[in-house]
Amino acid sequence: MAATDGVFDFCEARRAFNEVIHNVVNENTLDTYKNFVDNYNASESEKRVTIDQSFRDVLRELTSADRGCNVYKNFICLTIEAVTSELCTPTVPFMCLTDIFDVIPIDQCEDMFGLVEDKVSVWKSQVFYDTGKNFLLRMCNDLLRRLSKSQNTVFCGRIQLFLSRLFPLAEKSALNLMSQFNLENITLYSQIKPEPNTEENGKTDDKMETGDGEIEDNKTDTPIDYNLYRKFWSLQDFFRKPGQCYEKKFWVNFVANSDAVLEAFNSSKLDDLKASKKKIDQRRQQEPDAFFAKYLTSEKLLNLQLNDSNFRRYVLVQFLIIFQYLNAPVKFKNQASVLSDDQSNWIKSSTEKIYQLIKETPPDGEKFAKTVEHILGREEFWNKWKNDACPDFERKVSEDTKKPQRRAKRRRIGDDLQASGGKVIKMGHPELTRLWNLNPNNMDACKAEERMFLPTLEDFFQDAIEQNDPDAQVEEEYKLTNDQTFQWKALRLLARRSPQFFTNSTTPAQELKSYLNSMLSKLAKQMPSQQGEEMKTDVEDEEGIKETQDDEDIKQSDQGKEEDTENKEIVLSKKVIRDISEKIGKDWKKLAVELSFEEDEISYFMSEEQPEVEKAVKILTIWIENEPEKATASALSVALKEVGLSDVADTLSPPV
Repeated sequence: MAATDGVFDFCEARRAFNEVIHNVVNENTLDTYKNFVDNYNASESEKRVTIDQSFRDVLRELTSADRGCNVYKNFICLTIEAVTSELCTPTVPFMCLTDIFDVIPIDQCEDMFGLVEDKVSVWKSQVFYDTGKNFLLRMCNDLLRRLSKSQNTVFCGRIQLFLSRLFPLAEKSALNLMSQFNLENITLYSQIKPEPNTEENGKTDDKMETGDGEIEDNKTDTPIDYNLYRKFWSLQDFFRKPGQCYEKKFWVNFVANSDAVLEAFNSSKLDDLKASKKKIDQRRQQEPDAFFAKYLTSEKLLNLQLNDSNFRRYVLVQFLIIFQYLNAPVKFKNQASVLSDDQSNWIKSSTEKIYQLIKETPPDGEKFAKTVEHILGREEFWNKWKNDACPDFERKVSEDTKKPQRRAKRRRIGDDLQASGGKVIKMGHPELTRLWNLNPNNMDACKAEERMFLPTLEDFFQDAIEQNDPDAQVEEEYKLTNDQTFQWKALRLLARRSPQFFTNSTTPAQELKSYLNSMLSKLAKQMPSQQGEEMKTDVEDEEGIKETQDDEDIKQSDQGKEEDTENKEIVLSKKVIRDISEKIGKDWKKLAVELSFEEDEISYFMSEEQPEVEKAVKILTIWIENEPEKATASALSVALKEVGLSDVADTLSPPV
């Protein structure tokens, strides 16, 4: 098609585009529409204006015919595809959505809003976000004004969640920056005291007509008078406007009314948790959950409301919210809005009472109390964020740090050799260059005699031996044997220089500190004493024969072996412990008592799922580790005889 006489005819183009869009909606594809737009003789701006209006015209015809939500969803998807194909402006999908929600009923709005939720990633893209965020916000606000807070609670929540997903976390459009209260939320209740009940009135008061026309008994065990009714509902005025609590005359009324309500809750306990939970589960199976934005304020319903766990929880949580506000440092409070010490103490004590009442309110009172405490704790972070002028959560990275720094080009060793003429290798630092060029051969440099840094036993242990001497009077915590680094070096040096490191020990396991102390005692005997005795190591005789430290240590170990052979007492080795444990069997408990084990330790061994033999091995091993000096074969033999195991004790007697 072409423009008439070179002048663009908007009405003619609009009719042509509308006809093609109708076909596109039926075919659910934009291929034919793209070809039509490309072949149409008009400028790009003229085409876009026409296409934008054509989409809205076709949508008006679809809504007039009430084609249904599925057709509307397909139409919105086509507009999104048209925007991505650069056929129309990005505002078209949002204007079409606004038109749809303005004309369809609420039940269809709830179904249609599912498409808006599914396309949240599309709305947040670069093409749509800047243009459409205000359209979506205005559309959601219009929906919220149409919905009922008591009948469409779930739908209202979906809209709020969608907005939280659409806008960034630091978005201030929906933020109450000035900490203003909703003063329009007024709770109306009867402030005229009823006349005394006559017999006829008493009959009607005892029973209440429900919504189905049935008559229910309204008697309760705890009678509620009008004074409590008035005090209870008057608290709602303080909850909607907490600032008046800072005034003395209002504070007195607030404290009196709060104490009366909390005392009523405390005196009228609800059913136990298990019974209430069971009843609630049965009721939930029969009836669906109901949500109410506000409660009725009739004085005839107060008895029932006070016995409702949900109603009681709502009121108690309102107390906690106002208490948190009164104590919180809010930026927009007046300077006079400060609590005194007596007021703060009353709030603290009342908060403890309220948490205790929440815990006693079924079902799952403990869990509900923890959840409320956690939510109020998180609210303090938001309050602090608002006091700090709502700083952005995203870190701002400067342009200099965004640019990656170029790494310096690494030079090869061959380049340094060429630069130095093959004599000196430059390592980039004067000290590294000096160390690298000390020796042309690295392996020869590592094997050089001046690099042998292994000290002698006398030089390394001299200070530790002096500290181990009782005459030195060095406190236990300041000794070198407590240092883990010293312990590690000492073990390595003993393994290299002392053959006593590999000698057999009388105990299967020994503490590292105790082992080093015993080795220090042995080394002290070999080192020259203060009287000038000669050392038994590295002594050179008259004929010039030098006896090394290792030979002397070997002689010392041989002498120790001879002394062990002279002492014929059996050593409690692992094999001996295993043999004795197999003979003890189930009698290990008696032996454990005789070896001074505590009752809780014996109970712990009994609880382990192990054979009796393994338990006997364990108590003997622990006994030897805890008392290495007393844990001898003769001591064990005496203990076995005391518990009536003389035959086992005879096996520990030394051979004749």
